[in-house]
Amino acid sequence: MPANFAMLVSVPSTAGASGGPPEAGLAARVAAGPGLWNDEEWLADLRRESLLESLLADGTITAAASAEHDHKLERALNAEVTALCLVAGALFPVLGYDSVLSLVFGLPGVPVRPGTPVPTGPAYSGARERSGEAPARAMFAADAARDDIPAGDDGTVFGLELTQIDGTTLELFHDPLLAEEFGVPAPGARPLLRLAGLLHSGTRRWRAAVIGRYLDGENALADGLEPHFGPGQLNLADRGFFSMDRWIRFSGTGAHLLWRVKNGARSVPFRTLKILKDGSELVVLRESTSMRARRRKAAGDPALPFLPDTIARLVSFTVLTRTRSGRTRTSQIRLLATLLDPDLYPAAELAALYQKRWIIEISFLHLKRTVRGAGRVLRGRSAALARQEAWTLLLAHNMIAGLAARAAATAGLTPGQITFTAVLSLTRAAITADICCPHCHKRPASGNATSARLDAAILAVPPGRADRQRSSGRTATERRTWISEPAHYTLTIVPSKLPKTDVSPGS
Repeated sequence: MPANFAMLVSVPSTAGASGGPPEAGLAARVAAGPGLWNDEEWLADLRRESLLESLLADGTITAAASAEHDHKLERALNAEVTALCLVAGALFPVLGYDSVLSLVFGLPGVPVRPGTPVPTGPAYSGARERSGEAPARAMFAADAARDDIPAGDDGTVFGLELTQIDGTTLELFHDPLLAEEFGVPAPGARPLLRLAGLLHSGTRRWRAAVIGRYLDGENALADGLEPHFGPGQLNLADRGFFSMDRWIRFSGTGAHLLWRVKNGARSVPFRTLKILKDGSELVVLRESTSMRARRRKAAGDPALPFLPDTIARLVSFTVLTRTRSGRTRTSQIRLLATLLDPDLYPAAELAALYQKRWIIEISFLHLKRTVRGAGRVLRGRSAALARQEAWTLLLAHNMIAGLAARAAATAGLTPGQITFTAVLSLTRAAITADICCPHCHKRPASGNATSARLDAAILAVPPGRADRQRSSGRTATERRTWISEPAHYTLTIVPSKLPKTDVSPGS
């Protein structure tokens, strides 16, 4: 038999029952001769998954490798390693490409051959080009679908799962090609990438997202979220998303809707059918001839029929805001709901529920100012790379929000009481501590960088207040001169003063 013939051999463990010194176990390995040491305990810390990858859903990196990409040859920067670099780059946006590569290649479990030198920044630029958008989008989808993140109590109402939709923009480099591809808000301004997201309130994680151009508009992108609506869901949306066509399509998925609508009588296609005992109203939505003409023009189909008459519930209320210094402001809000029974869904509770729509605004703030960083633009110099970076930014946000939700469930808090900035800082520190020592090149033991230790560090951070209510000026001038201060809100159900319908639904 050749001397270099490899075979599995059974050898004593370095930590046997006799409790002997580790040198004895190593001597036994040497005495066993050539072969593969099939000792999982001894090899565990060499093979183990990095903390960075363990914070993602199972199969996230595999999903990136399975998506469409141009990685043809086995390189150090293959599809899997490039995917890890993309996630690390989103979590550490201040690091240059060389630093991102050093961090990733220092992590345990990186699928490269031992002794592979760390590539350079230009090599990573090429790897990003080869990956394109699809692997990043696949990673986000795989992680967004995970169901092992505990939801907070404030994520459920009336036995329904609470979600929100909204949109935002991300700034790109000053580049004529990007400006032509995505659009600009004004001449000379930076190009903007637009995204619309569906947020799960109980975990503060993005369940789905659609990425497009600034020129596309929020409503066009929001239509791409329709497949992610379904039974058992109650969705909140701001007034810009309502149209009769969208209302019928989204509610047709089985999801319940509580959407804000405009106050103008001519801007909404409904009339009062019945005033309910709690002050809310049943209304009939009926498409007018001019509305159908606009819908036909947008669809490019002159034969589209009228939309069917639809019954919904309208809750009109005023909000009196009184700050600690005595400032007051009154505003009026109208909500349209698919929840028709006033006994099961009182109008006052629906009005108070709408304030939870701000959860998605706070999540956008965390996405853009905390994870990405204030004043920082996306690095991608092409449309595909800009979208690639936006997907990994959403993925990084979900990672941190998931850790906060897990800690909140352990402590009996809501995810909003866990400081997002602190979780991000602790996660960055834990991932950095999981890399090889730059001097001796030894990897840290698995016990030094487990997710359990990270969870414990997050739980040690003092929780925030759950009942914090504050107000600020609404104009740019007021925001500069009137600082945010504690406020008290008084909600009052009021009549809508809409005209009464003179026809029965469907007539």
